[in-house]
Amino acid sequence: MLKNFILKRFLIFLSIGLIPFQAFDAIGAPLVACGGSFNQFLQRIAVKAIERGIDKNSVLLALKYSKHSKKVLEMDRKQRTFRLSFLDFSQRAINTYRLKNGTKNIERHKKIFQLAESKYGVPAEVITAFWAMETDFGAVQGKFNTLSSLATLAHDCRRPEMFQEEYVSAMALLADGVIQKEITGAWAGEIGQVQMLPSDIQIFGEDGDGDGVVDLKKSAQDAILTAAALISDMGWIPNQPWIEEVIMDSSFPWEKAGFGRERTLDAWKKLGIKSRTGSFKINDQAIATLLIPQGRKGPKFLAYANFGIYLSWNDSFIYTVTAAHLASRLAGAKKFLTNDPEDILKVEEMI
Repeated sequence: MLKNFILKRFLIFLSIGLIPFQAFDAIGAPLVACGGSFNQFLQRIAVKAIERGIDKNSVLLALKYSKHSKKVLEMDRKQRTFRLSFLDFSQRAINTYRLKNGTKNIERHKKIFQLAESKYGVPAEVITAFWAMETDFGAVQGKFNTLSSLATLAHDCRRPEMFQEEYVSAMALLADGVIQKEITGAWAGEIGQVQMLPSDIQIFGEDGDGDGVVDLKKSAQDAILTAAALISDMGWIPNQPWIEEVIMDSSFPWEKAGFGRERTLDAWKKLGIKSRTGSFKINDQAIATLLIPQGRKGPKFLAYANFGIYLSWNDSFIYTVTAAHLASRLAGAKKFLTNDPEDILKVEEMI
């Protein structure tokens, strides 16, 4: 996934002129050597940034505000798989606050959501679910200095290919006036109400409120339209569902569930799967995967092609199913059905 991220970002940057051809570096390799003296590392990567055409004074300003952070490294090393079950996590994430305020925000920003869907084909509920999951509609955006976070992770040798590119992208945003030297966000460098990395902001940042500035921290309109652009680029198919809750008899062949066992909706119907609502939202030839995130006694969903965008956004299975169901709830779906399911499952049992 990381290699694909680096390759895609490089090709996009090259095609739109964000990386001059003469500044070409080997795809998938760090821009400069990682580790060693932090100050020397900053000097090395500054040279690369300037070679890419970023204003020298802005690069030097970025270096001045880039401090090595032990806390960021601690957060990076602490990343673990979910210890909550799907039911526990989803019940916390899909709460009254998010449902109520998600609906209010969709109405409050109706015009920009309409623009986002007409331009990119992404429904308001999908964007709003990510907005809620990431920052509770902008309320919790993170307090880590972005330049320091990215510099620390770029210097670290665990994922230098990714974070050196992101650090240089942050320098470019600083030079363009899109971010300020003191900007804060998540520990891994994501910025704004929908938590986007600097390279994504460079490529997809949009001025949704028409004030001439892309401000993903303060402007909900900018965040909404930018998120739509990113989701569209990930491959969102307009006017198609993402997941649907389904029901079936206890005699269903459960070994058919999970990734790698996709089949057409018509084939699922022949196995006894029915839509909870009584009718499916997609044609019988559509390819779908059966997901059972809490086992056979828990909720059950058919996931379609658009569900892949959720996995591209966040590769946690529990997060993605939760975000997708939150989007469905905002679109009018009922809370999923469950019947005394198993506790925390192994990954192979969830999918």
